[in-house]
Amino acid sequence: MKSLITLVFLSFVSFNAYTNEEKKSDDFDYSSLELNIIQTESTGVGAKISIPLPGGLYVVAERKAEEIDSKDGSYERIINSARLGVHAGIGDIFSSISSRGIKLSVKNIFDVYAEVGIKGTAYESDINSFSEDDSKANVIAGIRFGNPSGWEGKFFVDFSKDAKVTIKQCPSGQVCTEAIEYELDDDTDQKYGTGILFNINQRSAVSFEISTSKLFDTSMKIGYQLNF
Repeated sequence: MKSLITLVFLSFVSFNAYTNEEKKSDDFDYSSLELNIIQTESTGVGAKISIPLPGGLYVVAERKAEEIDSKDGSYERIINSARLGVHAGIGDIFSSISSRGIKLSVKNIFDVYAEVGIKGTAYESDINSFSEDDSKANVIAGIRFGNPSGWEGKFFVDFSKDAKVTIKQCPSGQVCTEAIEYELDDDTDQKYGTGILFNINQRSAVSFEISTSKLFDTSMKIGYQLNF
């Protein structure tokens, strides 16, 4: 975790060195289609689309498929999520705050965003033909910084609950059959992540992202982004 925080700090300093101009909250693009290759225990794929709405709002739809290897066996999961997001420059946020009639003047050195929605996960395993669907709240918050026309960086936190497939334990005092049964073990996960994005031109960009998790292995993601 310390190395991740250090990487975020160095990225923030480095990316902001590329531009000293004040940025507006709408400089960062929230209108795009992204295709990803995801590396955790194995290689997965994902896609995400973001569509802007009036007033700094936007909607996000995301889908990814990955295989999970754990001590209780391997299984596949497909995650579909939909979120409503809002973003604003840090300077725009503080400019609307006044204390005793005194206006605060802060430059837009980074963009703040938050997304709230729901995600549905389908779990499949060849062991005992296990199959289960699960839906949970999906909450993500973070900041974006750097040059929206060149190199960008971001730091985010995912507070969503998650579940993993585990072997069902035999209740105390009962006699269970030898057949192995599986169930979903719910837990509140916390994913901390950072990423970089390079805008090749106004219409396309490439990205790299890494995130840690309390429940799963560290995830790395490489993507191509088409800006609308």
